[in-house]
Amino acid sequence: MSRKAEYQESLKQDILYQTLTLAGEEGWPGVSTRKIADRLQTSTTAIYHYFGGKDAILAELQREGFRQLCDAQLAALAQRPDKPKKQLKAVSLAMLHFARQNPEQYALMFNLDGAVCHSDAGDEAMEGIHQIRGVLQKLTDDNVESVFMHWFALMQGFVALARHDCHPEATDRFEQLVEEAIDRFIKGL
Repeated sequence: MSRKAEYQESLKQDILYQTLTLAGEEGWPGVSTRKIADRLQTSTTAIYHYFGGKDAILAELQREGFRQLCDAQLAALAQRPDKPKKQLKAVSLAMLHFARQNPEQYALMFNLDGAVCHSDAGDEAMEGIHQIRGVLQKLTDDNVESVFMHWFALMQGFVALARHDCHPEATDRFEQLVEEAIDRFIKGL
C-alpha cells in the first residue's frame, strides 16, 4: 500500500474512532462533523471527502458494529457445536458482553440513547440473526420468527439494564441473570 493510501486509511479510521469517542463523552446528539474535525485538527472538508458527511460515518460505524457483534456470536456458537441450549446461552452472553464493551456502537446499531442512523445495515445484521434463528429451530417447532423476537426482546431488556449499570462488579450478576433467563426461556419453548 502506498504512503498516501496508508495515510488515507489511517485518517478514515481516526475519524471513526473520534466519532465513537465523542459520542461517549457528549452523547450521540452532541456528535457533529465540526467537532470530529476539531478533534483531528483537520477541516470538515476532509471528513466530507472520505465519508460524505455525518450520516455516512454513522452508517459505517453501524455496519462495523453489526459485523463485530456477528463475529462474537459466531465465535460463541462455534464453542458449543451440536448443543443448541448451550449455544443460545453463549450467543446471548456474547451479545451482553459486546453491548457492555462497546456501548456507543451498540447504541448506534439499535438507535438508542439519541443515536439516529438511517443506514440499512441489513446484510450485516441479518448474518447474526440467521445464526440465532438456526439455533432456535433446533430447540422448537414453533414459529421461529416469533420465538426469535421473544429472545431478542428478552436480551434487549437485559442489555438495557446492563448498559446503564456502571459498576464493574455487576458484570457477573448480569451474566448469571442472563443464564437463568435463557434457561427459563428454553423451558418455555
